[in-house]
Amino acid sequence: MISEQESKIIEGSNKRRLALLGLILVAIAPSVSVITGFAFKAGLLAIFVFVFTKVWIFGLPAFWYLRIEKGEKSFSLPENGGWKVSTLLGIGMLIVIFIAYFSIGDKLLRADELTEILDTVGLTVAWKFALAIIFWVFINSVLEEYVFRWFITSKIEQLIGGVWIPIFLSAGIFTIHHTIALAFFIDPLGNFIASLGVFIGGAIFSWLYMRYRSIWVAWVAHAIADIAIFIIGWNMVIGF
Repeated sequence: MISEQESKIIEGSNKRRLALLGLILVAIAPSVSVITGFAFKAGLLAIFVFVFTKVWIFGLPAFWYLRIEKGEKSFSLPENGGWKVSTLLGIGMLIVIFIAYFSIGDKLLRADELTEILDTVGLTVAWKFALAIIFWVFINSVLEEYVFRWFITSKIEQLIGGVWIPIFLSAGIFTIHHTIALAFFIDPLGNFIASLGVFIGGAIFSWLYMRYRSIWVAWVAHAIADIAIFIIGWNMVIGF
C-alpha cells in the first residue's frame, strides 16, 4: 500500500513532469518561427509557420491548463493595480531604447539586411508595415505576455518555486528567439547589447506579472517598449 505522503510525492512529481513538458512544447515554438522567417527567408512558408506557431502558442497553453491541469478559466483581470508602475517602467524602457538607437544604432544595425528579410513577406510596403506594427503592439505583445509571463513563468514557478528564479529563467527563454532574429540584421556586439535589453525587459515584464498577477498590467510596459522598437524599425525600412 502507498502511504498518503508517498501518494502526494508521486502526484507532485507527475505535476512537475507535466509542467516541464508543457514548458518545452510552448517555449520552442517562437524560435521555430523566427528561424523559418529569418534564416531561410521562406516567404509563404514563413508566413504559414508564423501563423501556425501563433495558433500553437495560444491554443496549447489554454488546452494544457484547462484540460490537462483542470484549471479554471480566467481572463487575468487586473485586480491588484499596477497600471502606474507598468506605465512608468514602459516609458523608462522607451527612453533607454531611443537613447541607445540614436547614440550607437547606426554603428550596429544593418538596415539593408532587415529590409531584405521583410521584403520576402511584403513588409517593406508602408501600409502593410503599419498593419504589422498594429498587430505586434496590440495583439502579438498580448500573446507574448499570455505565453511567456502567464504560462511559461507559471510553469517554472511550479517546477522550482520562488520568485526571482522563475522571473530570470522566463526572461532568458523570452530572449532566445529575439537573439536569433537580431543576429540577421545587427552586429554581434549590437546583438549582445540588444539581447541584454530584451532580457532586462523580459525580467521586468515577468516581475510585473508575478507582482500583480495580470498579463494586462505587464502588457502595458511591453506595448510601450514595442512602440519605440517599431518606430526605429519604420525609420530603418520605410523612413520618415
